[in-house]
Amino acid sequence: MIRFRRHPIEGIQVPPAPSQLPLATLPSTGLTFVQQLRIHLTGDSTTSRRCAHAAVIHDGATVCWLDTTSDRMMTTAPAPITLTLLQKVLAETHPALSLAPVTQETFEQRAIVSSTLALRPTLWNIGLAATRLDRLVTPLPMDIKLRLHRWPDFRILAHRHDHFRLCALLIKQGASVQACCDILDLPQRQVQSFFNAAFLTAYASPVLGEDAPVRSSPTDGLVNLWRQLRIRWSA
Repeated sequence: MIRFRRHPIEGIQVPPAPSQLPLATLPSTGLTFVQQLRIHLTGDSTTSRRCAHAAVIHDGATVCWLDTTSDRMMTTAPAPITLTLLQKVLAETHPALSLAPVTQETFEQRAIVSSTLALRPTLWNIGLAATRLDRLVTPLPMDIKLRLHRWPDFRILAHRHDHFRLCALLIKQGASVQACCDILDLPQRQVQSFFNAAFLTAYASPVLGEDAPVRSSPTDGLVNLWRQLRIRWSA
């Protein structure tokens, strides 16, 4: 069993800076933080062995630890402080964040934990909250077309009917923010938030080709099915 040291809420104990951590294989330093994170979540690297643990660094300090084997994010400060920081920084044009994959041994020795959260649902919520009306999260351009690889975790879609409609559309074809707004009659900011969250969590990737045509949405029946299932589950 892994034991994590705790620290007082009023102060954050900072592990060694990334350059001092024994690192596993790092994603290319030319990539943005979001791209590094996507590689970490999917295990898409040139090495044959996936690195399951990483530290998220802001201004030389570790703000959270990621463990993909157990689907958890462990913050080094109380969760509200860390999540607010990540939301704020990710909304910037050039987020001052980096990812430092570490070995399991280093992770077990140095992970300092204040709060433990579900990994992908937490990242999804961070992506939603990091939305600005004038742009998507870096490095996505506003006219990008995304398509889902697979349905997100049920914990992500619960109580979010419009997200379910967006998933039903984007699992079949790629579409831009504007196309989703036109097809599903949704506000731009809401669709941008979904794009940020789906890209950040690596559920969706950019695609080429013509944008989705504007027509009656095929997702209404799926929405009704979703509601019926939720009623049955809650009965």
